Amino acid sequence: MNNKAFAILALTATSLSASVSASQDEVIHTYSYSLDNINEIYIEGGIGTMEVVHIDGTELRVELELEGTRRYFVFNKRSVEDIEIEDRVRGDRLSLRLNEDDLDHVKAHWRVEMPSVARTHIELGVGQITAEFANTELEVEVGVGAGDISLARNYVGRVEASAGVGSAVLQGANDTVSKRAMVSEESHGFGNGHHRVELSVGVGEMKVRLDET
Repeated sequence: MNNKAFAILALTATSLSASVSASQDEVIHTYSYSLDNINEIYIEGGIGTMEVVHIDGTELRVELELEGTRRYFVFNKRSVEDIEIEDRVRGDRLSLRLNEDDLDHVKAHWRVEMPSVARTHIELGVGQITAEFANTELEVEVGVGAGDISLARNYVGRVEASAGVGSAVLQGANDTVSKRAMVSEESHGFGNGHHRVELSVGVGEMKVRLDET
């Protein structure tokens, strides 16, 4: 799954459960990771969709659903049974990613059940992320696609949302300011806490909402 060079380190923070596969072109992998001594989570989702749900506890759980699609001039769908998350622990940081070379002609959907850690960073190249976060410093970047992000008002401080081409909507924040310039938009506001939050999309739409906890 991950490179041998990091196998020993990864074992201290990860525990892999069984995969359920219906066929070579459809597979669901499930993973669990202990967050003992982990203060930062970094997820690189590549291409696809991602759902993040906040939970209590000290364990990160991931369900990864993969479906192969038909390649040009090939009747059979792409086999996905050997595609796995690559994980790495370095210091107090746990990193999860999919290799971009594995994602040609593949639909990927992440479901992530995530407790709060000190810092969270998520990148999605192309696709859509729907997520809720609580007590964490947060950065979410989407290249092309959309974000729908829910934040706990009592934990976040300054919130910045931006779209290079598209829209950035911030709801429920204090002292909200929005600036529109040609095709881009930037919005910022404040919650009642102190964590800094930065949310951006290159092309698409970023929606952000601050909720009461």
